[in-house]
Amino acid sequence: MAEFAAKGESPDILFWVGCAGSFDDRYKRVTQAFVKILNAVGIKFAVLGTEEGCTGDPARRAGNEFLFQMQAMNNIQVLNGYGVKKIVTACPHCFNTLRNEYGELGGNYEVVHHSQFLQQLIDDGVIKIKEGGSFQGRKMTYHDSCFLWGANNV
Repeated sequence: MAEFAAKGESPDILFWVGCAGSFDDRYKRVTQAFVKILNAVGIKFAVLGTEEGCTGDPARRAGNEFLFQMQAMNNIQVLNGYGVKKIVTACPHCFNTLRNEYGELGGNYEVVHHSQFLQQLIDDGVIKIKEGGSFQGRKMTYHDSCFLWGANNV
């Protein structure tokens, strides 16, 4: 994001990578695959890199409101400083926290889960799937951590 700002440019989206997408060896593959798709279809995106901190979700769920607000305010200051409007994240926990809990602290953004973002690219014809490939006629599922459907009707 800092590179875009240095050029006076703005990306189409900010990709919020999150802890799992950054550090979990299995989940890093989701991050890498999503980035490959964004690059392949020409979506101009940025990440915060080392400026991205924990959303504070684990702290709030554990009852540490002070730590949540501290972490959230740090992120909001960075996001607002860059003028971020749209955030896409692959993490359901980050999605829920950024979308539903940052507003009360001054962090108002359009937050989209990457599954929604990819579906919109498919619906718009930006991503074309060749006749379903090996998935044609098969049912597919993805893990819902309760924060997609249960809390956000996604």
